[in-house]
Amino acid sequence: MKRILAAIFAVAAVPTSAEAAITINIDQIGTSVVATGSGSFNTTGLTTFSTGNQGGSFINAAAGVVSVGTAAPIKILTGLSGPILGYLQGPIFASSAAGDTFGVSQNLGAIYLPVSYQSNAALSGTSTYLNTSLSALGLRAGQYIFRSSGDTVTLNIGAISAVPEPATWAMMLFGMGAVGFAMRRRIKGGTMTVARMA
Repeated sequence: MKRILAAIFAVAAVPTSAEAAITINIDQIGTSVVATGSGSFNTTGLTTFSTGNQGGSFINAAAGVVSVGTAAPIKILTGLSGPILGYLQGPIFASSAAGDTFGVSQNLGAIYLPVSYQSNAALSGTSTYLNTSLSALGLRAGQYIFRSSGDTVTLNIGAISAVPEPATWAMMLFGMGAVGFAMRRRIKGGTMTVARMA
C-alpha cells in the first residue's frame, strides 16, 4: 500500500505543459472551413507593435496569418517565431464569426489580442468560411507551432491526432502498473482464476 501511495504522489509531481497557451483548430466541415480557437496567452517578453487596429476573422496563408473572432480593436505584440502555414494566397475574410478576436502572424512574428487583453486571460473565438476548402484558403494540413519566450500558439490544420501530455502518459503507465501489480499478487496468493476457452 505504501508503494501505491508513493507512486500516486510521484505521478502528481510530473510537470504538465503550461496552462497558458492558445490552440486554433481549422477543419473542413462539409463544404465549409471552421476555425475554433481557445486558451490564454502569457504576454511576458513581447513588444507592442501597434494598438487600436481593427481586428477580425481572416486567413492569409501568404503572410502566415490566422485570426478568429468578431471584429474588434486589437493590439499586435511581436516576439513570436513560427513556420510558414501554406502557399501564396491573399487574405480571405470569414463568412461569420463569434467570440474574442485573436490570432497569429508568421510574417510579423506577432500575436493579435483584444486591445484590453490582460496576460493569461481566457480567450475563445470561432470563424466560419462558407463554400470553400483548406486548399482554397491556401492552407496545408499539419500542426504549426508559434513560440514566444513565455508561451505558444498551436495551429492544427486538418485532422491532427492529439499527442497526450506527459501527465497523461504517467497516469496511463501508473494504471497499467497497478493492474499488473494486482494480478501478480492474486497469482502469488493462488486466487487467480483462468476461464477456459470452449
